[in-house]
Amino acid sequence: MNNFNFQDCRKAVNQASFRPTAERKALALQLLSEAVEFVTNLEEVADKPSKKAKSKKRRRKTTKRTPSQKVADRQDRAALKTNEVGPVKPSKKAKTASVKEARESAKAVSVATGAAAKAAKKAQLKAESEVTDKVASLEAKIEALTAVLALHMESSTLPSANEVSLNELPFEL
Repeated sequence: MNNFNFQDCRKAVNQASFRPTAERKALALQLLSEAVEFVTNLEEVADKPSKKAKSKKRRRKTTKRTPSQKVADRQDRAALKTNEVGPVKPSKKAKTASVKEARESAKAVSVATGAAAKAAKKAQLKAESEVTDKVASLEAKIEALTAVLALHMESSTLPSANEVSLNELPFEL
């Protein structure tokens, strides 16, 4: 009887109270009597003596530092730090940047990253495109001049008696 399950007893009592039937009431009473028997059969043990309450050590309550305490603590910490080099004095002569050195370092960076090669290639492509544009414009001008020259030559010569215009031909071209 050591393995008595109170969950079954509780379930049977709930079923009997919400949907009472003769079977459910009998089952609930049987399980309740088993629960009472289980509790009465338990062995009694002697009470343990209670422990004396130990006095608790109280923690000291910490209070917030006042602004003057904060400043004093900060000054103390600053006094503990030492500068082994000595006081740092600002230079009287202002440093000026060297343009030559800056140009050289920029060139070194662009060479290291590959930007110089890209820029050179881009400049070369731009120069080539400018040359081809100039050649194309010159060719167009030459063609225009030859057309003007041909027109001038045509108009300056008088038609001879043997020449026939295209409109006068008996057939179509």
